[in-house]
Amino acid sequence: MKKIIKNLIFLIFMLAIEQSAYCYTLTNEELTNIISLNISKEIKSMVSKYSDDIKINITGIPKETIQTNENIRPKIEILSQNSKFQPNLYKRIVIKDSKNNIIKAFPINVRTYVYKNVLVANTIIPYNAEINPKNSNLEKREISKYLDKVLYDNSKNYIAGRNYSKGSIILKDSLKEKALVLKDSCVDIIFLSNKGLKITLQGKALKEGGIGDTILVRSNKYNKIYNATVNSPNEVIVRI
Repeated sequence: MKKIIKNLIFLIFMLAIEQSAYCYTLTNEELTNIISLNISKEIKSMVSKYSDDIKINITGIPKETIQTNENIRPKIEILSQNSKFQPNLYKRIVIKDSKNNIIKAFPINVRTYVYKNVLVANTIIPYNAEINPKNSNLEKREISKYLDKVLYDNSKNYIAGRNYSKGSIILKDSLKEKALVLKDSCVDIIFLSNKGLKITLQGKALKEGGIGDTILVRSNKYNKIYNATVNSPNEVIVRI
């Protein structure tokens, strides 16, 4: 009887060895490395024009070993509903065998942090105040939510479009360009024709504006109002 039991145990053991020889064991470490490398490559390509200083946290990968019925590594697909960069992304991992049968599927969360030296208020900046080196400076900040909105210097003539508290990141969509022509200021009105005719008259700005803005001006000589484009400080152009 003991001999029969020993033979059965040996047979089961041999069968297990034989079966394992035709299976692939996907460890948690291997799976994590594959997912991390692919996601890291994808995200770096998305944010490379903004910064190469990034940190990626991936959560939701099962801490288990996955046994397959084949002796080759299964296919690992990383699916996402959104192809654009977002700081928080939910992706679906699908593990398939060579016949496209799903072995396992699960969701993961990908959180990306992007760091860059950007313009920050170093004091309170009130609405309509000029942004300059005295009230702003560059600091390293996490900018994943503001990639297209941050500034990298304070050399341009910007005006605050809202109140900024000390330490706030200064964003493009909350700024306006400093007016080169002020309301009620004297301006040179340059009349330009398609044939190259150029006439300059003195006038008055009825509205402030920056380069490229269209404002109303009044000529002193004819007392007529024109739509003019701001060309430079105290100079506007009227196309005729």
